[in-house]
Amino acid sequence: MTLANYQPTSNQMDITINTFIKNGSALLNSCRYPFSNGPIEGLNRKIKALKRNCFGFRNIDNFFIRISLIHE
Repeated sequence: MTLANYQPTSNQMDITINTFIKNGSALLNSCRYPFSNGPIEGLNRKIKALKRNCFGFRNIDNFFIRISLIHE
C-alpha cells in the first residue's frame, strides 16, 4: 500500500499519514542527499547555553570571544 492509496480509518495513524503526504518531497530529499542541519543546530544550542550561563558579561567582546572558542 502506498501513501497515495491510503484510506482514512479515523484513528491516530491518519494524522501521521497526512503529515507524510504533506511533507513527502522533504522526506525524500532527506533520504536522497547527505546534507543535514544538525551541526548548525548543535552550534546554536551551545551558543544559547553559553548565553544562559554567562549572563552579565561586562564586555560584549568577551561573549563573542567565548563563542569563537566554542566553534573551534
